[in-house]
Amino acid sequence: MADKKGNDIDAKAQAAGVEEAKMPTNDGMPEILRSYSSAELQAMEKSLVRKVDLRSLPVLIVLFILNILDRNAIANARLGGLEKTLAIGDVQYQTAIMVLWAGYISMMIPSNMLLSIFKPRIYLPTVVIVWGVVSGASGFVQNFAGLVVVRFLVGVVEAPYFPGCIFLLSSWYTKTELPSRIAIFYSGYTLSSAFGGLIAAGIIGGMDGAGGYPAWRWVFIIEGAITIVAAFAGYLLLPNYPENTPWLNETESALAQYRLSREVDGEVDEVTESVLVGLKQCLSDPKAWLLVLILSGAVVSMSFTYFFPSIVQTLGYPDVETLLLTAPPYFFACIFSITNSWHSGRTQERCFHIVAGCILSVVGQILSMSTYNTGARYFAMFLQAAGSFSVFQIILSWISTTIPRPKAKRAVALALCTAISNATNMSTAYLYPRSDAPLYRMGCIVIAVALVVCAASSLTLRFWLRKENKKLDRDEDGELRSFRYVL
Repeated sequence: MADKKGNDIDAKAQAAGVEEAKMPTNDGMPEILRSYSSAELQAMEKSLVRKVDLRSLPVLIVLFILNILDRNAIANARLGGLEKTLAIGDVQYQTAIMVLWAGYISMMIPSNMLLSIFKPRIYLPTVVIVWGVVSGASGFVQNFAGLVVVRFLVGVVEAPYFPGCIFLLSSWYTKTELPSRIAIFYSGYTLSSAFGGLIAAGIIGGMDGAGGYPAWRWVFIIEGAITIVAAFAGYLLLPNYPENTPWLNETESALAQYRLSREVDGEVDEVTESVLVGLKQCLSDPKAWLLVLILSGAVVSMSFTYFFPSIVQTLGYPDVETLLLTAPPYFFACIFSITNSWHSGRTQERCFHIVAGCILSVVGQILSMSTYNTGARYFAMFLQAAGSFSVFQIILSWISTTIPRPKAKRAVALALCTAISNATNMSTAYLYPRSDAPLYRMGCIVIAVALVVCAASSLTLRFWLRKENKKLDRDEDGELRSFRYVL
């Protein structure tokens, strides 16, 4: 028998005059759902998705904003006197950027392997609290060695959050819904980068010398403290998985599992084998390695982010004004990325949306390194950010739909792609030496090449998946299959 909430939805559907044609009962549908008509199930599904959206997306976005604020704080602190206080040079600063990624990639795959069996509602907020403490400690380092150690630890403790969130979203949303949800979630990156400059401008402009500390220390301390406080919302609001989320009733839980199983020929998204089996399955799948190459190109294309305040500074404005000017390109990138990802989900197409973003960013790179005109260079920054960020988040949804099941394999695939792709940051940390200012041609050329590789690899994967779909059109018994790869 359906529970009370299910009956409430049932009554609403009947009151609206929905047709009582029942769903077929031979497609693996749970018994608890078989008493509902097709229209009633659609109404229930819409209500479920809205509930998951409202409970999970806002807190995930806020915590991701803080994740990026803490990670990028060093770029803004640089304009507040970090190098002068610690007596470090350009190469040492770049090394401090690089070492974060050494810690970051070391924990991504192990963390997602564990997350496939642990409860995200507990695991993710706890990780957030730990990184808030470590990031805040960056404000108390006294020398280069201390900065390197703390930045490495920041990478270690931040690593579980991003791939963990993408994996969590892929456990709740269908392949039609996932791109727009990842885009909305990833908007936290662009918004954080925009607001980070605004917040840093306020701190550097108004807190220099407060408590006897230079302004750059307050950037780390304040942002770390905010992160710790915000993390507690995750314990209250975040879901676990469809089969064990406490704020879903029995009918909603069954529907949440069933709606995803329909996309993979009735296979339920649950852990039935060890996480080590999932690791082996992923490593032996060549599609996973092609996705690694595609995502790596996108990550390289975003490497300008960690030098963006310094790049904008070459336009010739004072420090506070420079930080304010970093915000508009990120706001534009946020709007463009959400629009591009929404259209990708609506049309069920990934490849050409990725290629379009790559082309846009390549144009920005070429323009940026080709002119000294201030207006043209600032316009190029809009194109660079919009193209690269929109490409990255569409690729994330493509990974989940290309390697949908089992859960352990998908978790490893997401972590593998993000870990290896982010390893490129260890080298791209040295792409923007001050000696290359103001055009930074080496960085622009490397990023443009990476975007071409990303686009070419995406076209290759599309051709491959198209051939796979033709094989999947009919199974061995000649029956139509419901699962098809998204191109």
